[in-house]
Amino acid sequence: MSFTRKKPHVHLDVRLKGNPSYEETHKICSTIEDEVRSIVPNARIGIRSGPSGILHPRDIWSLIKSIAEEESGSRGAHNIHFQNIGGRLGVDFHLEVSAGMTVEQAHEVSKRIEKKLKEANLGISEVVIHEESVSELISSERSGHGTEIRWYVEHVVKRFPDLKLTRPPTIRQIGNRFHVILKVAFMPGTKMERATEITSSLDAAIKHGYPAVSRVDITLAPAH
Repeated sequence: MSFTRKKPHVHLDVRLKGNPSYEETHKICSTIEDEVRSIVPNARIGIRSGPSGILHPRDIWSLIKSIAEEESGSRGAHNIHFQNIGGRLGVDFHLEVSAGMTVEQAHEVSKRIEKKLKEANLGISEVVIHEESVSELISSERSGHGTEIRWYVEHVVKRFPDLKLTRPPTIRQIGNRFHVILKVAFMPGTKMERATEITSSLDAAIKHGYPAVSRVDITLAPAH
């Protein structure tokens, strides 16, 4: 269990006996989720499951989560499940995308993730991804605080190990759009050509994953 400024997060690992179908797996996990929610009503609940006979399930879960969450356009993955299908792996999970994305854009993100998963682990034969939208504008963002966008921007920045934020992002609302201001520092010795390439990729990742952001300004600070 972990906590953020918004709400508690409950994470569960479930090992399933036998070889239940996806439908049976979802039914079991939905029952568990309902039980947990009755105890912690406002929690965000993530459940990951796998058959009890598979070795090192955490390695598989970690692979799925890292690939799904690092892909441009993804807002996160949860309820990750996998099972044996004729000696190979079937993968099933929920993928969060921005509510402002089109169905076609969300499907493209899923296709890229599926391709990378199969390339990373040749034992994965089937990937089922359930795209779901994340609320585009929560009330605090409408009032100018930008808590969800700030969390998302900080999450995206972590994908770029060559830089770090020197202060929290500034979020400004312009009508129904948002302006993100970042101040970042690069690793010592980073060339400007490389810095420009990284900041361009960061700009694109933020706008792609959160279409309500129309402008991103990134200021470079001296490395320490």
